[in-house]
Amino acid sequence: MRKLPNAITLLNVFLGSAAMVLVMEGQPVSASLLVGICAILDFLDGAVARALKAWSPLGSQLDSLADLVSFGVAPAAIVYHYMQQAIEAGSPGLSPIAWPLAAFLIAVFSALRLARFNIDTQQEDDFIGLPTPAAALLIASFPLVLEAAPATGPVYRAIVWLTESYPASLAFVAVISWLLVSPICMFSLKVKSWQWKENRIRLIFLAGCLLLLITFGVPALPLFLIFYIILSLADHLISKRP
Repeated sequence: MRKLPNAITLLNVFLGSAAMVLVMEGQPVSASLLVGICAILDFLDGAVARALKAWSPLGSQLDSLADLVSFGVAPAAIVYHYMQQAIEAGSPGLSPIAWPLAAFLIAVFSALRLARFNIDTQQEDDFIGLPTPAAALLIASFPLVLEAAPATGPVYRAIVWLTESYPASLAFVAVISWLLVSPICMFSLKVKSWQWKENRIRLIFLAGCLLLLITFGVPALPLFLIFYIILSLADHLISKRP
Protein backbone atom coordinates (compact mmCIF):
# COMPACT_ATOMS: atom_id res chain seq x y z
CA MET A 1 0.00 0.00 0.00
CA ARG A 2 2.88 2.38 0.65
CA LYS A 3 3.87 1.99 -3.02
CA LEU A 4 0.41 3.07 -4.18
CA PRO A 5 1.16 6.85 -4.41
CA ASN A 6 4.19 6.19 -6.63
CA ALA A 7 2.12 3.82 -8.78
CA ILE A 8 -0.46 6.58 -9.30
CA THR A 9 2.32 9.01 -10.23
CA LEU A 10 3.78 6.57 -12.75
CA LEU A 11 0.32 6.10 -14.28
CA ASN A 12 0.30 9.88 -14.65
CA VAL A 13 3.56 9.66 -16.63
CA PHE A 14 2.14 6.90 -18.83
CA LEU A 15 -1.06 8.80 -19.66
CA GLY A 16 0.86 12.03 -20.26
CA SER A 17 3.05 10.19 -22.74
CA ALA A 18 -0.04 8.69 -24.37
CA ALA A 19 -1.49 12.20 -24.69
CA MET A 20 1.55 13.26 -26.73
CA VAL A 21 1.06 10.29 -29.05
CA LEU A 22 -2.60 11.21 -29.53
CA VAL A 23 -1.63 14.76 -30.46
CA MET A 24 0.81 13.41 -33.06
CA GLU A 25 -2.02 11.23 -34.40
CA GLY A 26 -4.20 14.32 -34.84
CA GLN A 27 -6.48 13.68 -31.86
CA PRO A 28 -6.10 16.76 -29.62
CA VAL A 29 -9.50 16.26 -27.98
CA SER A 30 -8.57 12.78 -26.73
CA ALA A 31 -5.17 14.11 -25.66
CA SER A 32 -6.88 16.88 -23.67
CA LEU A 33 -9.06 14.37 -21.87
CA LEU A 34 -5.95 12.42 -20.86
CA VAL A 35 -4.34 15.61 -19.55
CA GLY A 36 -7.47 16.13 -17.45
CA ILE A 37 -7.18 12.59 -16.06
CA CYS A 38 -3.50 13.28 -15.29
CA ALA A 39 -4.56 16.31 -13.25
CA ILE A 40 -6.86 14.09 -11.19
CA LEU A 41 -4.05 11.59 -10.68
CA ASP A 42 -1.71 14.42 -9.67
CA PHE A 43 -4.14 15.36 -6.92
CA LEU A 44 -4.72 11.75 -5.90
CA ASP A 45 -1.11 10.71 -5.47
CA GLY A 46 -0.49 13.44 -2.91
CA ALA A 47 -3.78 12.77 -1.11
CA VAL A 48 -3.08 9.03 -0.95
CA ALA A 49 0.49 9.64 0.24
CA ARG A 50 -0.78 11.83 3.07
CA ALA A 51 -3.51 9.37 3.99
CA LEU A 52 -1.07 6.45 4.11
CA LYS A 53 1.75 8.56 5.55
CA ALA A 54 3.82 7.27 2.67
CA TRP A 55 5.69 10.42 1.66
CA SER A 56 9.20 9.76 0.35
CA PRO A 57 11.96 11.69 -1.47
CA LEU A 58 11.52 9.30 -4.40
CA GLY A 59 7.82 10.11 -4.61
CA SER A 60 8.57 13.84 -4.55
CA GLN A 61 11.00 13.53 -7.47
CA LEU A 62 8.63 11.29 -9.42
CA ASP A 63 5.85 13.84 -8.95
CA SER A 64 7.91 16.61 -10.54
CA LEU A 65 8.98 14.37 -13.43
CA ALA A 66 5.35 13.37 -14.02
CA ASP A 67 4.31 17.02 -13.99
CA LEU A 68 6.92 17.86 -16.61
CA VAL A 69 5.61 15.15 -18.94
CA SER A 70 1.86 15.56 -18.40
CA PHE A 71 1.67 19.30 -17.73
CA GLY A 72 4.71 20.57 -19.61
CA VAL A 73 5.45 18.54 -22.72
CA ALA A 74 1.94 17.20 -23.45
CA PRO A 75 0.18 20.60 -23.44
CA ALA A 76 3.10 22.08 -25.41
CA ALA A 77 2.45 19.39 -28.01
CA ILE A 78 -1.20 20.48 -28.21
CA VAL A 79 -0.12 24.08 -28.84
CA TYR A 80 2.41 22.83 -31.41
CA HIS A 81 -0.42 21.02 -33.22
CA TYR A 82 -2.43 24.22 -33.61
CA MET A 83 0.58 26.39 -34.47
CA GLN A 84 1.53 23.94 -37.21
CA GLN A 85 -1.99 24.07 -38.64
CA ALA A 86 -2.00 27.88 -38.47
CA ILE A 87 1.24 28.12 -40.44
CA GLU A 88 0.13 25.60 -43.04
CA ALA A 89 -3.13 27.50 -43.55
CA GLY A 90 -1.99 31.12 -43.48
CA SER A 91 1.81 31.43 -43.65
CA PRO A 92 3.13 29.26 -46.49
CA GLY A 93 6.53 30.99 -46.37
CA LEU A 94 7.28 29.65 -42.89
CA SER A 95 8.41 26.13 -42.10
CA PRO A 96 5.46 24.13 -40.65
CA ILE A 97 7.98 22.05 -38.69
CA ALA A 98 10.52 24.52 -37.30
CA TRP A 99 8.42 27.58 -36.45
CA PRO A 100 5.81 25.79 -34.31
CA LEU A 101 8.63 24.43 -32.13
CA ALA A 102 8.27 27.68 -30.18
CA ALA A 103 5.34 25.95 -28.47
CA PHE A 104 7.82 23.85 -26.49
CA LEU A 105 8.96 26.94 -24.62
CA ILE A 106 6.02 26.00 -22.39
CA ALA A 107 7.81 22.75 -21.58
CA VAL A 108 11.09 24.61 -20.99
CA PHE A 109 9.56 27.08 -18.54
CA SER A 110 7.54 24.30 -16.91
CA ALA A 111 10.84 22.53 -16.19
CA LEU A 112 12.28 25.73 -14.73
CA ARG A 113 9.17 26.29 -12.64
CA LEU A 114 9.24 22.74 -11.26
CA ALA A 115 12.97 22.91 -10.48
CA ARG A 116 12.43 26.15 -8.56
CA PHE A 117 9.52 24.60 -6.68
CA ASN A 118 11.65 21.63 -5.60
CA ILE A 119 14.23 23.84 -3.90
CA ASP A 120 11.95 26.61 -2.61
CA THR A 121 10.77 26.12 0.97
CA GLN A 122 8.38 29.09 0.67
CA GLN A 123 5.99 27.16 -1.59
CA GLU A 124 4.72 24.62 0.91
CA ASP A 125 1.26 26.21 1.30
CA ASP A 126 1.03 28.52 -1.72
CA PHE A 127 2.69 28.77 -5.11
CA ILE A 128 4.92 31.43 -6.60
CA GLY A 129 4.11 31.50 -10.28
CA LEU A 130 1.42 29.64 -12.19
CA PRO A 131 1.28 25.92 -11.26
CA THR A 132 1.99 23.65 -14.22
CA PRO A 133 -1.33 21.73 -13.88
CA ALA A 134 -3.25 25.02 -14.15
CA ALA A 135 -1.42 26.01 -17.34
CA ALA A 136 -1.91 22.52 -18.77
CA LEU A 137 -5.64 22.46 -18.03
CA LEU A 138 -6.07 25.84 -19.72
CA ILE A 139 -4.40 24.53 -22.87
CA ALA A 140 -6.28 21.24 -22.68
CA SER A 141 -9.55 23.17 -22.60
CA PHE A 142 -8.95 24.60 -26.08
CA PRO A 143 -9.69 21.42 -28.10
CA LEU A 144 -12.72 20.70 -25.90
CA VAL A 145 -14.19 24.17 -26.47
CA LEU A 146 -13.52 23.98 -30.21
CA GLU A 147 -15.23 20.58 -30.31
CA ALA A 148 -18.27 21.19 -28.10
CA ALA A 149 -18.90 24.91 -27.65
CA PRO A 150 -21.35 26.97 -29.75
CA ALA A 151 -19.48 28.62 -32.61
CA THR A 152 -21.11 31.97 -31.87
CA GLY A 153 -19.79 32.37 -28.32
CA PRO A 154 -17.05 34.89 -27.45
CA VAL A 155 -14.88 32.26 -25.75
CA TYR A 156 -15.10 30.03 -28.82
CA ARG A 157 -14.14 32.92 -31.13
CA ALA A 158 -11.24 33.89 -28.88
CA ILE A 159 -9.85 30.36 -28.92
CA VAL A 160 -10.30 30.11 -32.69
CA TRP A 161 -8.23 33.29 -32.99
CA LEU A 162 -5.56 31.92 -30.65
CA THR A 163 -5.31 28.60 -32.47
CA GLU A 164 -5.63 29.81 -36.08
CA SER A 165 -3.28 32.80 -35.88
CA TYR A 166 0.41 31.99 -35.49
CA PRO A 167 1.30 35.41 -34.00
CA ALA A 168 -1.55 35.05 -31.48
CA SER A 169 -0.39 31.55 -30.58
CA LEU A 170 3.17 32.79 -30.17
CA ALA A 171 1.99 35.59 -27.87
CA PHE A 172 0.00 33.05 -25.86
CA VAL A 173 3.12 30.87 -25.45
CA ALA A 174 5.07 33.91 -24.24
CA VAL A 175 2.40 34.86 -21.67
CA ILE A 176 2.04 31.32 -20.29
CA SER A 177 5.81 30.88 -20.13
CA TRP A 178 6.15 34.11 -18.16
CA LEU A 179 3.30 33.24 -15.79
CA LEU A 180 4.96 29.91 -14.96
CA VAL A 181 8.03 31.68 -13.55
CA SER A 182 6.39 34.94 -12.49
CA PRO A 183 6.59 36.29 -8.91
CA ILE A 184 2.79 36.19 -8.56
CA CYS A 185 1.65 34.38 -5.40
CA MET A 186 -1.11 31.84 -6.12
CA PHE A 187 -3.04 29.69 -3.70
CA SER A 188 -2.83 25.92 -3.61
CA LEU A 189 -5.88 23.65 -3.84
CA LYS A 190 -4.41 21.21 -1.32
CA VAL A 191 -6.72 20.76 1.67
CA LYS A 192 -4.83 20.24 4.94
CA SER A 193 -7.71 20.78 7.35
CA TRP A 194 -11.50 21.17 7.36
CA GLN A 195 -11.55 24.65 8.87
CA TRP A 196 -13.39 27.34 6.90
CA LYS A 197 -10.73 29.99 7.58
CA GLU A 198 -7.93 27.93 6.05
CA ASN A 199 -9.99 26.78 3.05
CA ARG A 200 -12.05 29.90 2.37
CA ILE A 201 -10.22 30.86 -0.82
CA ARG A 202 -10.35 27.30 -2.16
CA LEU A 203 -14.09 26.94 -1.53
CA ILE A 204 -14.77 30.32 -3.16
CA PHE A 205 -12.77 29.20 -6.19
CA LEU A 206 -14.59 25.87 -6.49
CA ALA A 207 -17.99 27.54 -6.05
CA GLY A 208 -17.09 30.16 -8.67
CA CYS A 209 -15.96 27.48 -11.13
CA LEU A 210 -19.17 25.56 -10.58
CA LEU A 211 -21.21 28.71 -11.20
CA LEU A 212 -19.26 29.45 -14.38
CA LEU A 213 -19.75 25.88 -15.61
CA ILE A 214 -23.50 25.96 -14.93
CA THR A 215 -23.83 29.35 -16.62
CA PHE A 216 -21.62 28.90 -19.68
CA GLY A 217 -21.09 25.15 -20.02
CA VAL A 218 -17.93 23.94 -21.81
CA PRO A 219 -16.79 27.50 -22.76
CA ALA A 220 -16.33 28.16 -19.03
CA LEU A 221 -13.29 25.86 -18.88
CA PRO A 222 -10.70 28.44 -20.05
CA LEU A 223 -12.28 31.01 -17.72
CA PHE A 224 -11.29 28.93 -14.70
CA LEU A 225 -7.66 30.00 -15.05
CA ILE A 226 -8.55 33.70 -15.37
CA PHE A 227 -10.72 33.40 -12.26
CA TYR A 228 -7.88 31.56 -10.47
CA ILE A 229 -5.36 34.31 -11.21
CA ILE A 230 -7.77 37.12 -10.24
CA LEU A 231 -8.71 35.34 -7.01
CA SER A 232 -5.05 34.70 -6.19
CA LEU A 233 -4.19 38.37 -6.66
CA ALA A 234 -7.17 39.45 -4.56
CA ASP A 235 -6.30 36.98 -1.80
CA HIS A 236 -2.68 38.13 -1.85
CA LEU A 237 -3.68 41.80 -1.51
CA ILE A 238 -6.23 41.15 1.23
CA SER A 239 -4.00 38.93 3.33
CA LYS A 240 -0.88 41.03 2.51
CA ARG A 241 1.28 37.95 2.21
CA PRO A 242 4.89 38.61 1.17
